[in-house]
Amino acid sequence: METVFDANVEVSAGYSTSESFGKNKRSTFIFITTHSDSNALAAEDLRKIDAVKEVYLARGAYDIVAMVSGEFVDSVREIINSKISNLSSVKSTLTLTIV
Repeated sequence: METVFDANVEVSAGYSTSESFGKNKRSTFIFITTHSDSNALAAEDLRKIDAVKEVYLARGAYDIVAMVSGEFVDSVREIINSKISNLSSVKSTLTLTIV
């Protein structure tokens, strides 16, 4: 696989050596289904959560895709379970952890 160099970040085979991602830093993508016509409200609520780094409205099987980062897998899991899943506009979530 080709290695790409850009702004002191080396990306090869899906790995990043950027200093913003520490050794213990964990990121996940959360695929979110919202209650009907609540995707804009859910996106706004998600943006208020510090651990949520990116939020995208989507079309298809899921209404929103969000990236959540934390120091450890357990801390990310806690954010998802206690904050994201409990939003009134969120119907369901699917979590993919980046390894």
